[in-house]
Amino acid sequence: MTALVKKNQSSLNRFMTRSNWDENEVEQIRMNQIKGNNISKGFMIVDPTMLHKTGKHMEKANYHYSGTTKEKEWGHLLVNSLFCNEKVSFPINADFYLRKEDADKEHKFKTSREICMAHIDYATKNKIPIEAVLIDSGLYADYVLKHIIHNKLKFVAGINVTTKISIYQEKKISIRGYLSGLNKEDYKKFKINEEIYYLHSIEVYVRRVGKVKLLISYKKGDEKVIKTYITNILSKTDEELMNILLKRWNVETLHRDSKQHLGLEDYQVRKFGAIQKVVRAVLVAYTQIALNVKQKILEPLKRNLETIGESCRFFRLIAMKGYRWLKRKARSVEKLKEVMNRFVFVKNAKV
Repeated sequence: MTALVKKNQSSLNRFMTRSNWDENEVEQIRMNQIKGNNISKGFMIVDPTMLHKTGKHMEKANYHYSGTTKEKEWGHLLVNSLFCNEKVSFPINADFYLRKEDADKEHKFKTSREICMAHIDYATKNKIPIEAVLIDSGLYADYVLKHIIHNKLKFVAGINVTTKISIYQEKKISIRGYLSGLNKEDYKKFKINEEIYYLHSIEVYVRRVGKVKLLISYKKGDEKVIKTYITNILSKTDEELMNILLKRWNVETLHRDSKQHLGLEDYQVRKFGAIQKVVRAVLVAYTQIALNVKQKILEPLKRNLETIGESCRFFRLIAMKGYRWLKRKARSVEKLKEVMNRFVFVKNAKV
C-alpha cells in the first residue's frame, strides 16, 4: 500500500476491489510468521472500535454506538483482538459487527460477544500463548466468561456497577452499593510508569460465574472515573493485577496507530469485500512492523524503531528512496542520523 501513496486514489480502490488474492491464505501466512517468533505468554484484549465514515453508499455502513463520543455515529464497527506481552504487541483478528438489517447469507449476523468468542477460538486454534483474556463491560456475559474458561484461560472482565455480588456469603448487594461504602484508605496505591493508580480488591461471588475477585480502580487526577472488573486470577498480588489492568491500553494504541499510520479509517471503497481486504491488509502491515522492530542498519545509532509511527515512516522511506540509498547513507553515522532525524524519528526523540 505504501507503493500506491503517490498514485491516484483509484489505484488503491482497484487493488482492493478487483485483486484476486486469497485472504485466508494471506492470514495463514501471517499466523505462521507469528508462530515462528517463539513468543512468550501474554494477554489477549478484545475491544470494538468505530470507523467513522461520511459516505452513505458504503456497503454495510450504519449507525453504531461510539465509545469515544458516547453517541451513535455513522460508519463501520470493528471488533479487534490484540495479543501483548512485555516485548511485543500485535493484532490477532478483526471482524465487523453488522446490524441485523445489514446481514445476509454470506455475512451472517453475530453479536459482538459472539465475535469475541470466535476470536478466542481463533487464537486458541493457532496456539497463540494466551494467559488471560481482557474484555470491557460491553462484551461481558456469563456465557462469554464460561467460553473463556472452557478454553482453559483466565479472564479480566469489565462489569456493570448494577451487578449484584455476595461478600462472605452475606446478602447480595450491587457493586454500586458496595462502592458507596469505600473510603480512600480501602485502596492500595501504586506508582507505575510515573503515574499513580489506586486499586481495591476483594473476593466475591457473582451469580452464574462463581467465586471471583472484584477489582475497583482509578487514576490519580481522574478520581471520578472509577472502573470495575472481575477476574478469576486469584493468585496474583494487587500490584500484579493493577499492571494487568493497564495492559488494556495496548488495544487503544492498536486502534490509534492503525487509524493514524496504517489508514484503517481512510478507505473510500464502497464494496464490503474490498473494505474487508483493507482491514486484512492493515492486520498484515501491523504484524510485520510489530515483529520486525529491530533493523540491523540502525545498529550504529544504538536505537531501534520504538513506535508504529516510526516503523511506518522508516518503511515508507525505504519504499520511496530505496534500501540501497539508505545503506549508502549508513556508511556515515552522522549522515544516517541526519536522514533518520529528518524522515523517521520525531522531534523529541532524535539521536
